[in-house]
Amino acid sequence: MKTAILLVAFGTTIPRARIALEKIDQGYKQIFPDQEIRWAYTSDVVRKRVQQKEGIYIDTPATALAKLQEEGYAKVLVQSVHIFPGQEFHDLNNIVESFAGLRDAKGNSFFTKIALGNPLLYEYEDYVAVMEKCLPVPKEQDTALVLMGHGTEHFAFSTYGCLNDMLRHHYHNVFLATVEGYPALEQVQADLRGKNFRKIRLLPFMIVAGDHSLNDMAGEEADSWKSILSQEGYPVECILEGLGENSSIINIFLQHTKAALGGC
Repeated sequence: MKTAILLVAFGTTIPRARIALEKIDQGYKQIFPDQEIRWAYTSDVVRKRVQQKEGIYIDTPATALAKLQEEGYAKVLVQSVHIFPGQEFHDLNNIVESFAGLRDAKGNSFFTKIALGNPLLYEYEDYVAVMEKCLPVPKEQDTALVLMGHGTEHFAFSTYGCLNDMLRHHYHNVFLATVEGYPALEQVQADLRGKNFRKIRLLPFMIVAGDHSLNDMAGEEADSWKSILSQEGYPVECILEGLGENSSIINIFLQHTKAALGGC
């Protein structure tokens, strides 16, 4: 019985940022050497730009699943490579459920088994693991680590507020804000002013260190986080590494895949 794992990420238009996805790919091929590993992007904008600029075609999740079915794969585990169960994850879940219900003319299922692995932050234990094992928390008492999340208008935006609350209770010098949503940088700025920090490190809380990391976080424009915090007198260090480059983060995804394989 042919089996496959389909890794599904938002994607990135920044070639050098794909090192994070490549490391995830390597991690999966090492742990699942007998499985076919495929990729798909959920962002239509990213896929189109990559194809236009680089001539690289990347499947949508639906196209990737259709190809696997045509190639005779009976069991497929779709692994979400997203931060939290927001719009991208819910859309992906709908696609997986649709394929699970498909039948051919004889009434046979397209796949014998198909299941979906959870994103990075799904259960309480995921938050704890990320908070305690996956972050480069500064040892210097006067240095703060500020994480840049993407943010969302989806009701799952509370994920960011929950993690930030846990971080603030667990560490005195780790904070989370988002580019598009709550908590915003203004909330973190208020927290920083109430403490005696002399230096700030910025780190993207995103799978890849892509456009938002390069421009909104570390850019030289006046509205970048680096510039805003520098104007307040802090020396700012930017760490341009996506979460996908972190072996501990990859391990959480692998654990979610292993759990989902129990039903696949």
